[in-house]
Amino acid sequence: MSSIATKTVAPLLVIGSLATLAYAGVCFALYSYQRKLIFRPLPDLVRTPAEVGIPYEDVWIPAANNGKLHGWWMPHPGSRKTLLFCHGNYGNISYNTERIRLYYSMGFSILAFDYRGYGQSLSQPIFSSVTEGMTGNMVDTLVDTMTDNSLTVPTEQSTYEDGEAAWQYLTTQRKLSPSDITILGHSMGGAIAIHLAHSHPQAARLIVESSFTTMQDAVHAKKIYRLFPIEQLLTEPFNSLSKVARLTLPVLYAHGDQDQDVPTEMSHRLYQASAHPKQLWIAPGVGHNDIAAVAGDQYKKVIQSFVESTQHSAASIAA
Repeated sequence: MSSIATKTVAPLLVIGSLATLAYAGVCFALYSYQRKLIFRPLPDLVRTPAEVGIPYEDVWIPAANNGKLHGWWMPHPGSRKTLLFCHGNYGNISYNTERIRLYYSMGFSILAFDYRGYGQSLSQPIFSSVTEGMTGNMVDTLVDTMTDNSLTVPTEQSTYEDGEAAWQYLTTQRKLSPSDITILGHSMGGAIAIHLAHSHPQAARLIVESSFTTMQDAVHAKKIYRLFPIEQLLTEPFNSLSKVARLTLPVLYAHGDQDQDVPTEMSHRLYQASAHPKQLWIAPGVGHNDIAAVAGDQYKKVIQSFVESTQHSAASIAA
């Protein structure tokens, strides 16, 4: 090889090697930190239901591995309808008060809860080791004074366990009939709600807002991630698409046609894969998080009509 060729090839080899190392480094970072990219909890509650005119009580729900979920129980006087609300991947329950107010205006009693690692919900082993030997009041004081709930980064499995704990709280501690419970989830919470409904077909119905088919599809929707082998890197698959065909309870999919976070076509695909009875509503002018603000009145009518049309199904399941 001539000296000119050597001088030309050598820098290219160096550049190629550096590019390969950089690409591998990004892949390693995506693999290692993906849970922190998927789950984005915040510890502080910025609002309460009382601030939007809803009476509530703080509840503590036993979770897997000696964890503790914090939730809000919002009873609606005289109503048998109950909504189990699973929120999305960002913040905590307090970032959903407007959404909760809309549901409450439909006559639902509501249980909203935080997954372990979100808000005031705590995880084992640190929670049980720190609180060992404490009285109930001492535990409450500890929770009130903790400002950093980075105790555990959630996993797909832990959020499923927390959804199950919330269900058990309603059916066991509150002694509510499953046929009176509507499961609703927004975004990532939609995947958790689908999993919970698949586990408990005796629930009255399922409502899935602005959710995705699979986490892989959701990641691929962001163009920058298409450069990387997401299928090989992903450890939290959240494969809702594989579950919806086996749902036996009525399901409503709602999605904004201006959603820039989760493409609307994902709700179309979930709907197409689901068995009957099912319904799809595409909300005009609505993004990922503003369905209550932009189309609250329309959405309220859609949900109320869905509930009324599926009362017979819920009664049949209860019988």
